[in-house]
Parts: sequence; structure tokens; C-alpha cells
Amino acid sequence: MKTDARVRYTRKIIQETFLDLLKDKPVSKITVKEICDKAQINRGTFYKHYQDCYDLLEKIETEGIQEFEKMLAAIEATGAHAAVIAILSTLRSKSQLIQSISTPMSEQQFIQKLSGCCLLYIRQWLGSTPKDNCSAAKRDAGFTFLAGGCSSVIQWWLQNGMQEPPEEIADYIITFSEQIIMTTRQMDGLH
Repeated sequence: MKTDARVRYTRKIIQETFLDLLKDKPVSKITVKEICDKAQINRGTFYKHYQDCYDLLEKIETEGIQEFEKMLAAIEATGAHAAVIAILSTLRSKSQLIQSISTPMSEQQFIQKLSGCCLLYIRQWLGSTPKDNCSAAKRDAGFTFLAGGCSSVIQWWLQNGMQEPPEEIADYIITFSEQIIMTTRQMDGLH
């Protein structure tokens, strides 16, 4: 179903106003009235689109995840290094949004959601063909471990102001991942 241009514009204004308010205070301190006053809309308009501020935040995050999944699907054939660079570049370009929705707890949850998306693609890229004697459970545990490590590196990068270029962080992630995979394979050979 196609969304009317006025509806898209109204949602955009509400979201931008909310994200601007999030820069100065946590979601728990933002009121619908405050959003409506600043966005110059009435409360009824807000409630046509969102239940409350938490619903608004959840929908912003969901839209971000959906955009991220579309990007992952588009870069799937480019290889791991190019894919990681594209992911990091996208995160950097959306840094205002990420910083706005980031409290220590929500940032971690958002990055974990993004990592979960990446994990699905990692499994598709690497996991469909058994290349060694690794069991499915061990392979899944390894992918989960790698996704957790990758999300921690990305979180560190975001928290430190994304000063390093995406290519450098991608090199770290790929190098660490390859070393972990190589060590796991060597350990399998010892048994």
C-alpha cells in the first residue's frame, strides 16, 4: 500500500523533532505534547501514527533495520570486506540518527539487532557449504561469537566518534574473524 506524501511528510517531521529532542534528554523525559508543540502539529495527528514516544522510537529503529537489511541484500555478492565497508559507511552516514537514539542500553540493543541481521547474511555467505568437519552447532556458535565480536568493535567505533575510516575498521573485523576461523579449524585438526 502506497503511503500518501502528506503522511510521509508528517511522520518525517514527527521523527526529526523527536530525534532532535533525544539529543538533549532520554526518551523517558520526552512528552507527546513537547513533540507536538515543537513540530507544530496537534496531538491527534501524533496519535494517528504512534501510540507514544516509545512506539515512535521502536518504529524509527525498525525502519533503520529494514533499510540496513535492504542494503545487506544489495551488497551480498560483493564479498565480505566490501560488505563490511558498506555497512560501516552506512552507519557513519547515519551517525546523527544513531547518536540520537543511543543511550547506553538502547545503543547496545540497536547494534545487537544490526549484528543479528549481519549474522543471517554471514550464515548465507559462509555457512551453507560445510568446508570442514565442523558440526552445525559449532559453526552456529562460531558465527554467533563472531557477530558478538563484530558488534562490539562497531559499538567501540561509534562510541569513539568514528574517527577511523570504515576501511580500517573493516580490516580489523575481517582480520579478527579470519584469525578466529583459522584457530577454530586448527583446533578441529587436533582432535
